[in-house]
Amino acid sequence: MGDPYIYCISDMVKVEDNYENETICIKFCGVCPTYPGVKSELLFCARGKSISPKRKSGCNCGLCDLWNKYDLTDFYYCIEGATK
Repeated sequence: MGDPYIYCISDMVKVEDNYENETICIKFCGVCPTYPGVKSELLFCARGKSISPKRKSGCNCGLCDLWNKYDLTDFYYCIEGATK
């Protein structure tokens, strides 16, 4: 079990909404089983949930480089919304 202080901080991290993060994101959201074939929406962990309702079918968030970069702990940002 890790330090609870670290988890508290990671839950407060906001992912930056920028071009660099968008180019990282498309590699993972674009092939996500829940949100396949990204059209114009990306970076759900920064921008919020998809406007298209989706059913949970698997999640690539934990594989994403942004998930590690920002020490994120949640999944399904396309359904649940952005980090808080």
